[in-house]
Amino acid sequence: MHRRRSSPILVTLVAWALVPVAGGLAQAEPKYVGWTKVESCREIRELKEKLREGGAFDANARAFFDETVLPQLALEENRPLIEQTRRRIREVVLADVGDDKVFNEMSLAVAQFMTGLARDEQADAVVRVNAMLLVGELKTRDGRPWPGALAVLAAAAGDKALPEAVRIAALAGVARHADKAADGEGAEAIRKVVDSILAEPGPADQGVEGEWIVTRAVQLVPVVAKPIPPKLAATLAGIVADEARPIDVRVRAAGSLGGAADASSGVDAAALVETIRKLAVTVLETEEKAAASRRFEELYRRGGGAAPGMAPGMPPGIGFDGQPLPVIDPAAPSEQACRRVAWRLYALGAAILSADGKQGLATLMGDAAGPAKELAKQLIEEGLRIDQTPDEDALLDALDVVRPPQPGEKRAARPPKADEPKEGDVKPAADPNASPFGNPFP
Repeated sequence: MHRRRSSPILVTLVAWALVPVAGGLAQAEPKYVGWTKVESCREIRELKEKLREGGAFDANARAFFDETVLPQLALEENRPLIEQTRRRIREVVLADVGDDKVFNEMSLAVAQFMTGLARDEQADAVVRVNAMLLVGELKTRDGRPWPGALAVLAAAAGDKALPEAVRIAALAGVARHADKAADGEGAEAIRKVVDSILAEPGPADQGVEGEWIVTRAVQLVPVVAKPIPPKLAATLAGIVADEARPIDVRVRAAGSLGGAADASSGVDAAALVETIRKLAVTVLETEEKAAASRRFEELYRRGGGAAPGMAPGMPPGIGFDGQPLPVIDPAAPSEQACRRVAWRLYALGAAILSADGKQGLATLMGDAAGPAKELAKQLIEEGLRIDQTPDEDALLDALDVVRPPQPGEKRAARPPKADEPKEGDVKPAADPNASPFGNPFP
């Protein structure tokens, strides 16, 4: 297979992306202030007609583009409708371009301007994020992600000096390119940014934004690095074992290893399976501890904990105003919390051995894979049971199954409940709002 040569537009953009962009995009006031005025003005109509007929993107057109059209995204007048403005900038000016060369020139102009705006430290955060989103939304004339945008998106996603919100917007664009970049320069660019992100320290106080960035990078691994090379596999294994990392990041890392590691990846499959067992126990114990905390707080709120200031002899269940408190189960985890646990267990089981038995860490263990396969079966079954019956009893039952037995302990097989699903006849719920099996990280 021959590697396709890069287009001149892509080479130009890659070279330009490596040049630092100065902050502060000071310029004159646009001729029209407000996107509705731009969309209805004479100049935009004439420009669209000219481009539709194959006209060139000449100096006059470029000046109008740079001085009036593209600055609209940053104007205060367009702030209430900034998402619509972002979408219309792309749709109005690029929709009817008749010539491929001109289309690429104009797409490049949008990418250059918006990347500069996204990196402008003087611009408002919402403007910077939307500018980077617009770069990621650029498309070819046949609707595929525009290849020229990938280099700047990857550079921004891996730039720790940028605000996390801007990096998230850039990484969302990178993800759009991933499915179309299975080989060649595109896949290499994505692999580099994934390596860069996963090599960053992962403190416990990383925050939701940092967690999202790492999670998205982990999810991209099987798309652009299959099989996973040893260095990256070691990084992912470290994430799975890192107790300071958020649970869902660790679960996703296990899933990527199970889905894309092979014998060349150099992972210690047996040790990793044991780490996954411990992670599954942590998943269940974390939710049980949360239920116990809620139980204590509710007991205190209802007077069972002798709250300060409560009148002597006030019966439990009566509020400070003397009125009865509503009857609820204070210890019960929410349905969605249970379903989140269900997804985590199912995903960890599938990381050890997929449902079809064709991939997973157990396939790397040869004749010693028996216990790993049994653990995978247990995790998947317990995940399905909790998804079917999302309550605390199901969580505690799963904990009894997954937690390693104490020395000399013998456990009887847990009898199924009358309405409990049987192996093979239960599928995860299709609605991601009802169950996290669908897509817990949109």
